[in-house]
Amino acid sequence: MSARCTAAGAATALGGLALAAGAVTTVGRLVPRVPGVAPDTWAMATSFTDVGAFAHLAAVLGLGSGALLGPSRGRLAAAALALVLTGVHLSWVVPGYVADDRPAAGPGELRVLAQNLLFGGADPAALLVAAQEVDVLVLTEITEPARQALEDAGVGARFGHQAGSSSLPSTGAAGTRVYSRYPLRSDGVLDAGLGEQHWRVELDVPELGPVTVVAVHPQRPVRGGSGWAVEQEQLRQALPRDRTVVAGDFNAVDSHPSLRRLRADGFRDSDDLLGAGWNPTYPAQGRIPPLIAIDHVLVSDDLTATAFRTVTVPGTDHRGVLATVALRA
Repeated sequence: MSARCTAAGAATALGGLALAAGAVTTVGRLVPRVPGVAPDTWAMATSFTDVGAFAHLAAVLGLGSGALLGPSRGRLAAAALALVLTGVHLSWVVPGYVADDRPAAGPGELRVLAQNLLFGGADPAALLVAAQEVDVLVLTEITEPARQALEDAGVGARFGHQAGSSSLPSTGAAGTRVYSRYPLRSDGVLDAGLGEQHWRVELDVPELGPVTVVAVHPQRPVRGGSGWAVEQEQLRQALPRDRTVVAGDFNAVDSHPSLRRLRADGFRDSDDLLGAGWNPTYPAQGRIPPLIAIDHVLVSDDLTATAFRTVTVPGTDHRGVLATVALRA
């Protein structure tokens, strides 16, 4: 066997593996449920569909090289299929890098930071530095010791108002709390059936008017379960639709059906509105860089976003997401 044939075979094999991997992500995006596979298991398996474009691009390079080195109808057809699937995935991903024509209606704005504290372990001083210009701070996985540490660090100097359960857990992931610079007109659980991890506050923002901020932290998907899928839909049904900002750890990526349904309802991700592209937030500890974007600041259809960025706070495995929200023109 010639070296050319050997190289063609190797390139084809590698391209075929990349095509197979990419095909899994394509199916994951197009098929919301698979018979015999638990909904939560499928959600876990389809958390990486946005990277399918890279797999298909690798398939194009491998299969295309194989076809050039050892031309055959099969290799050309496989390369063509990979090229088509690359285009399909890019049609899903590229719009996130293109800013929408959705200008603000006036000067009024609300800056919101959502940060998961990893069982209350985030550094309180670093968190307050990240939030020094923020108007509303949404904290998930906050514990009673973490709340006290924030008080000791001076959270009240910036945020004179707060809302959330009157009794935070001493450990664990169940705590959610909202801190605000502006007085709260009302606050309470989003829905009694969802529990206290989802909290709603209403406030009046100068030059912007009344705004509802909903802090959310639905459960993560668990292999073999269905609770994630059920709670995601319950959360969607409970959300108000007007002048609403939804912020927190969603435990869902943009390509999951739950967030796509929220988009169909009129909610948009702040980074998507600004064309900020892919902003993975988890895991944010250790040597592995963040791989999935599960923390979001969504805005209802009558609002827009004028700025977005992620923040890094020591002691937690999530990057925070910080968005500036305004009325839509």
